[in-house]
Amino acid sequence: MLRFTLAAAAATLAFSTLAEAKITITCLTNAGHLTRQHEPLMAEFNAMQDEIVVEYAAPAKNYGDTHLKMFRGSATNTLPDCAFQAYNQLPSLARALAERGQIVDMTPLMEAEGEGWTEANYSDAMLDLGRVDGAQYGMPFNASVIQWYYNADLFRQAGLDPDNFPTDWDGLFDAAQKIDALGDDILPMFMWLINGDDWGFQTLILQQGGRMMSPDGQAVAFDENDHALEAMKMAKRLHDEGGLRTDLDRETQFAAFTEGRMGLWGLSPAGARNMQERVGAQFDLRSHPFTVWNDAEGKLPTGGNAAMITTQDPEKIAAAWEYIKFVTGPRGQQATAEITGYLPTNRKVLGTDYMGDFYAANPYYATPVMQYDRAGPWSGYPGTQSEKIWREQASTIRAVMEGELTPEEGAAQLKDIAVDLMKR
Repeated sequence: MLRFTLAAAAATLAFSTLAEAKITITCLTNAGHLTRQHEPLMAEFNAMQDEIVVEYAAPAKNYGDTHLKMFRGSATNTLPDCAFQAYNQLPSLARALAERGQIVDMTPLMEAEGEGWTEANYSDAMLDLGRVDGAQYGMPFNASVIQWYYNADLFRQAGLDPDNFPTDWDGLFDAAQKIDALGDDILPMFMWLINGDDWGFQTLILQQGGRMMSPDGQAVAFDENDHALEAMKMAKRLHDEGGLRTDLDRETQFAAFTEGRMGLWGLSPAGARNMQERVGAQFDLRSHPFTVWNDAEGKLPTGGNAAMITTQDPEKIAAAWEYIKFVTGPRGQQATAEITGYLPTNRKVLGTDYMGDFYAANPYYATPVMQYDRAGPWSGYPGTQSEKIWREQASTIRAVMEGELTPEEGAAQLKDIAVDLMKR
């Protein structure tokens, strides 16, 4: 583990050494995030100072590909200087890199910023998204918890009040059924569940007050207190009562929503800007906090990614830290939130100097802030089989939704799949 004991030296190196000659650092992110977020941030950072030049390596295809690229780079000593990786894949990656001394614990770097700096910028819950085994291996860059987008025009046509969004799942299913009755070409709802990754499944566990994994991240915990069973019952209700389709892909359903033919869309705020651009003036587009059934203890898994430092060169560590401070700082987070809709990970962004007035004037974009305290962990499985685990679990959830398996059978299968593949 590279605990970076040169924290004090790094603080002076950051600008004394950097001022002597430009330091170039190379970072890695995935293709979807590079052009929309990182390129504008990189350009702004490079223009605002003369000591550091930030470049990006050829992007990975997605988070899974980032994971593979980082493991290959670790084996061949060709890691980038910094990288951005999803929260659910960070623990297994960080532990592997720590064994080889190829990742920096940023705790000493934060401490070197002075008393009160960390608390003024980041909540402990937000920082915890990037902590692994007590070390701050990741600084939260993007953060998102699932939210509802909805078509207020369809709500009105169905006799619903768009200003009084349903407060519980029973009310939400009632609304979905009324919207579904508007016509054969109208779809009631979509929620991220069996599409892509396991973010939706984890949503069904955490909103009950449950957890996916044991505290050490080595054992399955989503079956505790019948949380997996209740999640499968909800998956069945989403299909039977909510009208969530299993026979249409996400792109087809996204088109239906943006064309005004779907009532509810449950997904990340990261797409808020893109959603608004696609919808335009076709209908009254709104957003709302996601529905949970345990108001006191319910959480929502936090999607997004954290910034890591993977160089072992003290000068480049100092340079990478300056860039990470910028992208996770108030200005970087303001830019990211305005570009995408992501929840800002920096506390200062909510002030009037940055985005307080913007959120007040644009409630459509303010929903993530309303769910700040709901942000919980997006967990990953130990080992290298996370993607295979999810593929098999997704098939099980689909079978439950379509009535091929009972919720009880599905819940048992979900645990068996994870336990078996985690051993490989």
